[in-house]
Amino acid sequence: MAGIRKITYKNKKGVEKTRYYIIYKDIKGKQHTSGIGYSTKLEARKHLSEYDTDSLSENDITVKGIFDLFKKKTKKYADGTQYNYKKYYDRYIKDIEDVKYYKLTVIFLQEFFDKIELISPHSAQYTLKMCKAAVNNAIKKQKIRENIFNYIDTIELPKANKNHIDIKSIKQFLELAKQLLSKRDYVIVYLFIGSGLREGELFALNKSDINLQELSIEVNKQFTRNKLKYKPKTDSSFRTVYIFRDLGDVLEDYMSEVEGEILFPNSIGGYINATNFRERVWKPFLEDIGISQRIRIHDLRGSYVDMTLSNGLSPKFAQNQLGHAKNATTMDWYAKNSQDMIDIAQETFNQIFSSGEKMVKKNEVEPENKIISMAEYRNNKGK
Repeated sequence: MAGIRKITYKNKKGVEKTRYYIIYKDIKGKQHTSGIGYSTKLEARKHLSEYDTDSLSENDITVKGIFDLFKKKTKKYADGTQYNYKKYYDRYIKDIEDVKYYKLTVIFLQEFFDKIELISPHSAQYTLKMCKAAVNNAIKKQKIRENIFNYIDTIELPKANKNHIDIKSIKQFLELAKQLLSKRDYVIVYLFIGSGLREGELFALNKSDINLQELSIEVNKQFTRNKLKYKPKTDSSFRTVYIFRDLGDVLEDYMSEVEGEILFPNSIGGYINATNFRERVWKPFLEDIGISQRIRIHDLRGSYVDMTLSNGLSPKFAQNQLGHAKNATTMDWYAKNSQDMIDIAQETFNQIFSSGEKMVKKNEVEPENKIISMAEYRNNKGK
């Protein structure tokens, strides 16, 4: 049976403080003191049940009891994490919440997760990860001895089906967007393709974030789950993104017609919800132009990397534009050995090994910093 102990002490300033700690025994009979000191006895009494091993022993605790303990811990987590935990609990765990933990078997749980995996491997992986965390928390609180979820087979995720828009089709794609979408939505699509921005980053933009003189965009916030957050997704997420002149001209023309500070306001003047944009604008547009395959807005980041690398720009430039902490993320997850890259590679090698042909792209002036032979270098140096 858990109890309450009153402890009085003096802090560094010599001020006397009183705290109430919960004294409890674990399932092995060893006594412990709660790490949290409560300011009043009433507050400590409210948390007694969490430490009462008599009323919540290993033989009595249910799956729901484990997650009730876990909820108290996750109160300090980010809103998005709490939202996902509740969503997956309600969708899957709720079906077994009344089962006592000691009655769970590996065979039962393996079948349980296999069924979830048939629906969605990602959901199965996330749910398993959440269950392991909840049980580890219960073990830490001395309610359970072992985590049975550690014996469930690792859930392998399928490779992401990335459908980039190929470079040859992008111009036509944008022309159709200009014809069929509103001016605001066309500029949004153009900016996605021409900048590599994430959805939350783009929809959080204000006019003051755009520098038309330097053709740059300051990324310092994101709008996600209907909240404006000044917390970066990664350490490299807050960055300066550079755009090209045509996109800058389109933005300048659009901005001259928009009232207020928000760059892409919704119908009531607030920030656009990404889900609403996908459902109300993006998916209907793809259907209207006859694209049946699944192309996510996020796939446009991959198209941006394809354009960058296919035209000989530095992978480091692509990494900085996308806001990745590591170049490996850009190359392994977003870069694609597309037909555009294959065509350019074949043409490049053809020019290298074809006799008498110069390595200059069609309709292009030979660059000033071209590679010259050593003989040319010596001749020029002597002049």
